[in-house]
Amino acid sequence: MTNKEKFEAGFTLLAILALWPVILGWENPIYQVILSVFLVVFVVLVVHKIRRIRGMYKESMVEAKNRKTLESKDD
Repeated sequence: MTNKEKFEAGFTLLAILALWPVILGWENPIYQVILSVFLVVFVVLVVHKIRRIRGMYKESMVEAKNRKTLESKDD
């Protein structure tokens, strides 16, 4: 697990913990600010994760294509 993945996992846990004051019904404007910050950062992390997964998928497709061409040359 890379440091980036550890940060993402840790931040996800913090975001879940940040929801508890709302679930418990504690009303304070600072909670709204905190939740807004968590939402923005969480969206950024999700976008980066999606891009990373797409990149890995494209890389695997290139490897699969290369493998097929090597197999056809061997025949």
